[in-house]
Amino acid sequence: RGLNWTMLSREVEKLAAVYTSRNIVRLLDVGWNADPPYFVMEFVENGSLSTYLARGPLPADEAVRITEEICSALIDAHGAGVLHCDLKPDNVLLDSQLHARLCDFGQARMSHEQSSALGTLYYMAPEQADLEAVPDARWDVYAVGALLFHMLTGAPPFRSDESLRLLQQAESLPQRLALYRQLISGSPPPQQHRFVKGVDGRLADLVDRCLAANPANRLPNAQSIRDELASRERNRSRRPLLLLGVVGPVLLMTALIPLFLHALQRNLRTTENRLTARALESDALSARLQAGSLQDELADRLEELENILADEQLTTALEELMNRPAADVAAEMKQLHDAEFASRPQWMQLLDAARERADQANTKRNRSLDTSWFLQDAHGTQIWRRQFNAETVGENFSWRDYFHGQNVEFDRSDHPAVPRQPIQDRHVSLAFRSDATNRYMVALSVPVRNRQGEVIGVFARTAHLGDLQERLGQRFQSADATNIQRIIALVDSRDWHLLDHPYLSSEVLAAAPEDAQSLFHHLQLNPATIREIEHQQASGDVAELRLPEFQDPVGHLSDERAARYQGDWMAAMAPIPAGNSSWMVIVQERRDEALRPVADMADQATRQAWIAIITSLSLMGIVWTFVWRGLRRTMTSPSASPPPSDPAT
Repeated sequence: RGLNWTMLSREVEKLAAVYTSRNIVRLLDVGWNADPPYFVMEFVENGSLSTYLARGPLPADEAVRITEEICSALIDAHGAGVLHCDLKPDNVLLDSQLHARLCDFGQARMSHEQSSALGTLYYMAPEQADLEAVPDARWDVYAVGALLFHMLTGAPPFRSDESLRLLQQAESLPQRLALYRQLISGSPPPQQHRFVKGVDGRLADLVDRCLAANPANRLPNAQSIRDELASRERNRSRRPLLLLGVVGPVLLMTALIPLFLHALQRNLRTTENRLTARALESDALSARLQAGSLQDELADRLEELENILADEQLTTALEELMNRPAADVAAEMKQLHDAEFASRPQWMQLLDAARERADQANTKRNRSLDTSWFLQDAHGTQIWRRQFNAETVGENFSWRDYFHGQNVEFDRSDHPAVPRQPIQDRHVSLAFRSDATNRYMVALSVPVRNRQGEVIGVFARTAHLGDLQERLGQRFQSADATNIQRIIALVDSRDWHLLDHPYLSSEVLAAAPEDAQSLFHHLQLNPATIREIEHQQASGDVAELRLPEFQDPVGHLSDERAARYQGDWMAAMAPIPAGNSSWMVIVQERRDEALRPVADMADQATRQAWIAIITSLSLMGIVWTFVWRGLRRTMTSPSASPPPSDPAT
C-alpha cells in the first residue's frame, strides 16, 4: 500500500498541475481511501497512437498535426513545471476527432526534481538512459522527434533486429542503458524519413534536430518545435503565391508569345503585300516604258524607211528599176555590189547612201545598227541587200511575213496559184530566228509605191530584238555581272516562249548552234505562270500584268551560267503596241531583294523580342534569387532560445 500510495500521489500531483490543459487527459476523481487507491481519468474513444500506428505510417500532414498537438500538451506541462520523461505511442491517446491527448505521467518529474526517470527504449534520449541523469526538457524534445519519425516511417529511429538482439543480451540494466547510449551516439543520423512522400527538407531537418545525440545541438523545448512547424506551415502556405510569382510571369510571357508572333506575322504580311505592290507597280511602269520605248524604236526605224522612199530622186529610180526583170537587177547587184561607189548604178548609189546615213545616225544616237537592209520587187524577189549576201539576192521571199504582212510564216516551198500580195502599209514582222546568230530578229518593212500609189515593191530592214532594247535594258543590269537583281526580257504571247533574255548572249548561242532549237524550246514560261497570266487577262482590260511570284525559265537550264537566274522573282509584263504584235516585255526582279526590308524587320523584331525575353527572365531570376535566399535564411534559421522563465532552462 505504501508503494501504491506513493506512485498515486506523485502522478496525481502531476495531473493536478496540468488539469487545465485541453491536450492532456483530465483527472476526474481520486480514491485516496480505497484499497488499493485509484484515480479516474476521462475516457478517450480511439485508444492509443500505438494502436493507430499498427495500420502503418501516417501521411506527413497528419503526422505533423498530431506532433503539433503533442507539443501543445508538452508546452502546457512544461509551463506548469512538469516534464513528461516517457513519451511514446502508448502514452498518446486519440479522441473521437483523432486529436492527440497526452497521458501517463507515471515517469514525469517536476522541473526542480533531481531524480532520474527512465523512458522507453528508442524514444528515450541517450543522455536520459543514465540512472544518475537529471531531468531536462530536451528529453521530451527527443521523444517528440522519435514519435514523429515513427509516424512517418512506421518504426522508431535506430531500431533494428541487430540492435534489439544486442540490448536483449545485456545482463543488467546499467549495461543495457550503456549499450543504448552507445547505439544512439555511435550510429549515423537516420535517413528513412527523408524519403517519405510529403516530407520536405525543412521537416526532415526538424526531425534530425530533435534526434540530435548531443542535447546541445537539439531544439531546447516543445515551444521551439511548434514554432518550427508553424514557420514551416507559413512557408508552405506561401508556396502557391511564390509559385504563382514564378510561373505567372512565365505563363504570361508564354501567352504573349503567340500573340506577338501572330501580330508580327500579320504586320509582316501587310508590309510584304505593300512592298510587293509597290515593287510590282515600279516593274509595271518600267515594263510599260520599255514597251513604249521599243515601240518608238520600231516606229522611228519604219519612219526612217518611209522618209528615204519619199525622196523624189529615189522614187523615180526605183520606179524605173521595178520595170526591169528581177533577174537582171539581181545579177547587176551581184556584179557591182563591191564596186567603187561611183561605178555603181544610180539606184544602188541612192540605196547604199541611205543605208550609210542611217548607220551614221544610229551610231551618233548610240542606237544599235541594223543587221541588214533589203529591197524586194512586187513578187517578193530580193534585188538589193546590204550587207550583201549572194545566197539571198535573187531569191524569192514572198512567203515571209515581212512581205505579205499576214502575221504568218508560210512554207518556203509552197507556191500558191494566186501570188501573194505585198504589204500595203508599214509592217512589223513576226520574230524569226537568224540562221547566222541563232538570235531572234524582226523585219521592219514598208511598201514601195510609184507615182500612181501602186505598190511596186517592199523596202525592209532587220535587227536583233535584243539590240533594240539594249539601251534601256542596261539600266537594270547590276554592276556585278554575277549578282543580277533586275532584268528585262521579251516573250511571245502566242506560245509564251522567250524571244530575248540577258542570258541569250552571242557567246551562249554561238557555243552550241546545233542545240539552239532545243534551247529555245525549253525557254517557255511554266504552266502556273501562264494560268495566272490568262486569269488576269480574262478578268478585264489590264494594261500590264503583275506576277507576285515568277520563275525565270532560264533558271531551269542545266548551264551553270543560267544558275544566276534561279530562285523566286516577281515580274510585270506589258504588251508592245506595235500593230498586231504578240510581244510582251517582262521586267523581273529578285523577290528576296524586293522584300529585304520585310526580312530585316522580321530579324530585328525577333532579335528585340529575344532581348526582351532574356532581359525579363534575367530580371525575374535576379529578383527571385534574392527572394529565395531570404526565404532560405528564414527556413533554415534556428528557433530562438526560450526566455529565462521557461522551466526547460
